[in-house]
Amino acid sequence: MAARLALKDQLFTREKVERVADEIARAHPGFAAAAFATAVLARFPHLELKARISWMATCLADHLPDDFRTAGGILIRSLPAPVDPALSDGDFGDFIYAPHAEYLARHGCTSEDLAFSLAGLREITTRFSAEFAIRPLLDAFPERVLGTLREWTDDEHYHVRRLCSEGTRPRLPWARNLTLPPDTGLPLLDRLFTDSTRYVTRSVANHVNDFSRKDPDLALGTLERWWESGRQHPREMAYVIRHAARTLLRAEHPRALRLVEASLAGVRGRGGGRTRAMQEGTV
Repeated sequence: MAARLALKDQLFTREKVERVADEIARAHPGFAAAAFATAVLARFPHLELKARISWMATCLADHLPDDFRTAGGILIRSLPAPVDPALSDGDFGDFIYAPHAEYLARHGCTSEDLAFSLAGLREITTRFSAEFAIRPLLDAFPERVLGTLREWTDDEHYHVRRLCSEGTRPRLPWARNLTLPPDTGLPLLDRLFTDSTRYVTRSVANHVNDFSRKDPDLALGTLERWWESGRQHPREMAYVIRHAARTLLRAEHPRALRLVEASLAGVRGRGGGRTRAMQEGTV
């Protein structure tokens, strides 16, 4: 039986690197596609997944024009069509476009280039999530980036809405930690928990689970407030509560257990939702 390819070798293949090189060359005929692909692939055997993203971003800088906005514009024009905005869940996109986002974050994290970089990340995230790349911009310019993310919570593309939650997660896997308070993204979540797409609400739940590890009362109070609002469908709200409270449930946290049970009772038509549960003293 043939050995299964490592994830890094499934996501970053010669074919994908050469495809990206051709896409960039079509957007900018002066781009040395063959030289770029050769440089990228030369080090791939020695690099893990995240290091491959970083190395490919370095090679982009080496082969694109020196002017950041010129180079960034070429990358954005080279992108394929966005993933289908009509879907309600995960066409996650293609990891091969993560280096494009890293290039923007690495070279465009300045006050003058911030708006350009954010606009570029919005485009990239509809091809592959820019959740890693937006974090250095968020750390450097929190008010401006959070203001943009607030606008994006109403974006027509569900990948952009998801980025508002995923990019601000306190404990995003594989990502650098934010220097901001763990509840920084909560005003965004207050706008996203009602989303109609599971891709977004799953991210919201993961985000709440992140900060539940340090502040269970804040996490549970948030979930209770959302449930009581009645703004999300009961079945989806029960999913969000259960998924967001999973760390607390594993620890058998009494308040979390009561909340999950009451939310499920509401879905089953028993208990009449939060109001009756509170009256009966179960939450």
